[in-house]
Amino acid sequence: MKTILLTGITGFLGSNLLEAFLENNYKVIGVKRSASDVWKIREFFSNSNLQLIDADKVTIRDIFANYNIDFVVHAAWSGVKAEQRNSFQIQLENFDLSATLFTHAIKAKVSKIIAFGSQAEYGHYEGRVDENHPCNPTDAYGMAKVFTGRLLQTLAEQSNVRWNWIRLFPLFGSKEDDSWLLPFAIKRMLNNDDINLTECEQRYAYLYVKDFCKAIILVLRSEINGIYNLSSNRSIKLREILLTIKDITNSKSNLNFGALSYRKNQVMHMEGDSTKFYRAFNFNPETELKYSLAQTISFYKKCVNGNQT
Repeated sequence: MKTILLTGITGFLGSNLLEAFLENNYKVIGVKRSASDVWKIREFFSNSNLQLIDADKVTIRDIFANYNIDFVVHAAWSGVKAEQRNSFQIQLENFDLSATLFTHAIKAKVSKIIAFGSQAEYGHYEGRVDENHPCNPTDAYGMAKVFTGRLLQTLAEQSNVRWNWIRLFPLFGSKEDDSWLLPFAIKRMLNNDDINLTECEQRYAYLYVKDFCKAIILVLRSEINGIYNLSSNRSIKLREILLTIKDITNSKSNLNFGALSYRKNQVMHMEGDSTKFYRAFNFNPETELKYSLAQTISFYKKCVNGNQT
């Protein structure tokens, strides 16, 4: 049985990846902080293939010294919310953590390192962008992602360690923080509360988190290295998504489109051209949007009803 060191295990991506890794018979060593809120992963505590380590009590060096790790999946990243994206202190701490992790993973001769970049690396753009689009980040978050990806590539290629830097575009699904639009809107509609919105004409290529996890399993099993966009490859207007949610929930909420102004420099079409990824890893998202939204709504309905643990 192969062992994965997974950082960011208590977050949106990490908790969903944990479930996918366990389902695919991997052993997972999850790195968290001792003060982390663990509700997203508590259901897996009884699984013998999961072991949790508090990063504030054990050094990264000791983790690699004490465990035989085959793969590293680096999903930890602080300062992802809008108000923190221009904090150079937070973003440099992310870079430093990543550098330490990559260095010790390579010294331990792991088989592969997978880490996650962001569409923010491309800066301000409109439309579909592929991996050849120049990186021109406009905030500290995007800058730190660019330099972290380049560091991973340099260290891995110098040591012949397999690596992948996956640039992520909008994702949605269960266990996403309520501060993001879709879970916020779902909870409001489940409560029949009105929502003030922009015109919501933005087009986003949302990828369902379960499909994202399937994609990462394919990456783990591949010998291929490199930088790849990962997006649904199918953009849809935000208005259409919100109206679909209202239809599924049979909500009485009023969606007040146009009540709010677009923010300055609002991107109206955000879509990653993921053709390179799809071809390289033989990936095709299987989940139809309405079904994936229904599954997501079902999760948050349990939370609204007080069943979140």
